Amino acid sequence: MLANSSRAFSSVVSVPPNPAQLNQQVQVVLGVPLPTATEIVRAFDDVIARPLQANLSKKKGRDLAKRNPMIYMARGMTTVDEWVDRALEDWETSAIEGHIGTWMEEVARIVSGGVKPGSGVDLQIERPGTPPITELYAIQAAPNTKSAGGTRSDVESLRRAAGALRAGRRIVEQYIAVLHGRSKTAVLRTDPSITKLASDAFWEKVSGIPDFRQRLLTASTLLASLVTGRASAEVARIRAEATAIFGDAQGNLRLDVLANPPAGRRTK
Repeated sequence: MLANSSRAFSSVVSVPPNPAQLNQQVQVVLGVPLPTATEIVRAFDDVIARPLQANLSKKKGRDLAKRNPMIYMARGMTTVDEWVDRALEDWETSAIEGHIGTWMEEVARIVSGGVKPGSGVDLQIERPGTPPITELYAIQAAPNTKSAGGTRSDVESLRRAAGALRAGRRIVEQYIAVLHGRSKTAVLRTDPSITKLASDAFWEKVSGIPDFRQRLLTASTLLASLVTGRASAEVARIRAEATAIFGDAQGNLRLDVLANPPAGRRTK
């Protein structure tokens, strides 16, 4: 994790990995053409790495104490390094979690050659053939990320978009896709014309590669270098600030300061 490695970057300027090499590595792992891999890498940088860097640039070392420090004390942490590592790790994980679904949805668009239409549908793919078929997808990040109302909204969007296409005598298939965590494919009980796809089935359908979801997981370990390259300098800065405020000469946490952290300077 970045937090655990930030000390190594405290005295150097972070440098992103060689783009051409990273693109080629991702191409090999995913089994896609190089232009497709390049677009996926660029999307990861734009959707995840750069926003994380921007988020961290606004943080100060004293901000680590805004999350109840008892959470960490109850886990037996007594040194400033332990606390900073875990608190930074939690920050980073939360920031990435907020964007990872958006990136995965973008990957689905890239590998399928589809588009995001302006109809409330997340993905539309045109399949040539006799006859040609239009596939419409409402996409969920995980099985339980949407409420019943959100699911109803997805279904209504699919029906509305499908109706408009069918009015033009197009053959339309409707799907609800779950990016991660769904193991079975089944028709929707409330509307048998809509199929809710298992995660692996969805990724195979859009990419043509049976184990694409697992490949994408492997690729994310390579793409982590973009996160490190973009954010390591900010992580090192936050670490140094927090250590100076909350640590004593022996590296232990100053609980009195942690309980009543110094207020930040107000900007006009």
